[in-house]
Amino acid sequence: MKKITSLVLVLSMLAVLLSSCTGKGGISVNGEKIDNEIYMYFKDLAEKSGEENTKTVQERVVRYVAINSEFHNRGLSLSKPQKAAVSTEVNDLWHLYGAYYESIGVSKQAIYKIVSSQQYEKCLLAEYYGANGTSPVSEEEIKAFFEENYAAIRFVTGYLFNSDENGVAVEMTEEQKTNTVNSFNSVASMVNSGTAIEEAVGSLGENTEVHDTVVYSFSDESLPTGFFSEVKKIEVGKAAAVQLSNYVFLVLRVDVFSEEYGYFETYRSECLEKMKGEEFKTVVDNWAKNYTAEQ
Repeated sequence: MKKITSLVLVLSMLAVLLSSCTGKGGISVNGEKIDNEIYMYFKDLAEKSGEENTKTVQERVVRYVAINSEFHNRGLSLSKPQKAAVSTEVNDLWHLYGAYYESIGVSKQAIYKIVSSQQYEKCLLAEYYGANGTSPVSEEEIKAFFEENYAAIRFVTGYLFNSDENGVAVEMTEEQKTNTVNSFNSVASMVNSGTAIEEAVGSLGENTEVHDTVVYSFSDESLPTGFFSEVKKIEVGKAAAVQLSNYVFLVLRVDVFSEEYGYFETYRSECLEKMKGEEFKTVVDNWAKNYTAEQ
């Protein structure tokens, strides 16, 4: 009875949270009318995915209500950085798509509610799998996932082709390619012998740039195919030359658990989402079963 009473109170609170100046629409969840802008947002989303039908839109709205209810029912709140992230994302979305959203009857205020709800879901996932949550995941498990699926690297990109006077790529001769790769191997040896990478790359040419340390997921597709397969072979703290197609890279692998840079703290939430995101969808689906939508 206490849980039912609590749920009623939360829904009463959501009646205020979900309303807006445009008025309530033609859909109700557990008897509470839902803001028409929220409904129109999910209707448009369903249309874009080719699933525009009453049942699909209702399911999306119900899921939204379930997340909002669970978030408030658990006494959670967004931190200042999370609120800032919501504001930034809303402003970016409105800058790009504001005119379109207005054309379908969705205000910036409604987008703020949608993006906030997405942040609520992340908070719920963190709380559910947290140390005191329903299904806790240990720090050791998250760290193991991070180490197995991410790499921190500094690298230099080299090209195994030249450019003519018109800027058109011209393939190097085999001798030129060999000399370039050998130069990168030589620099890797210098780094592994203790020379600072910034100093060592000087021999590659004055225009050579060492990228700042970047953390990549091994599933990242922004670099050539096979790049991360080669990175995995490099010992942490060591450098190596990696040749792929018409490129050669000097790669220095950095410790992902370096306390100086705090990479793990930065990527912890992302790791947990990748580890438990699909499973958590089922958890949310089960929460949503406590809600009924009516047109």
